[in-house]
Amino acid sequence: MTTPPAPRLRPRRPAWAGRNYTLLTTAAVVTGLGNAGALIAAAFAVLETGGDGGDVGLVAAARTLPLVVFLLIGGAVADRLPRHRVMVAANSLNCLSQAVFAVLVLSGEARLWQMAVLSALGGTGQAFFSPAAEGMLLSSVNGEQAPVPSRCSGWA
Repeated sequence: MTTPPAPRLRPRRPAWAGRNYTLLTTAAVVTGLGNAGALIAAAFAVLETGGDGGDVGLVAAARTLPLVVFLLIGGAVADRLPRHRVMVAANSLNCLSQAVFAVLVLSGEARLWQMAVLSALGGTGQAFFSPAAEGMLLSSVNGEQAPVPSRCSGWA
């Protein structure tokens, strides 16, 4: 007598978490980890090229300043253009800046000003990605769990 094969268990997601929600969450997690890792890697890269603590702060500020400056603009752009396109363009800018940064560091040709400019480009990409991803969240939830806008107090 043969035993039937055990049922294959698939991870179940809630009914409201459809494919788009899963893709959006994955994109947000990967982008967040990449941005955090880029900031840490930049600090070590600056120190490796002979920089000091002040130089590390300069490169970190070069990433943070465009993030703060362009965050509201990124939100306005995400409201007016297709959000998924804004997210792809922002992540492409982020990827390109981090790739060039890595090539410069690995080749030993990285200069402080180059690292600061590339970090600023990464911060700009992050400033456009984050509001677009936040705006996509509500549209990616299916069913009754999707919040309904309230007339007086914003989102219920």
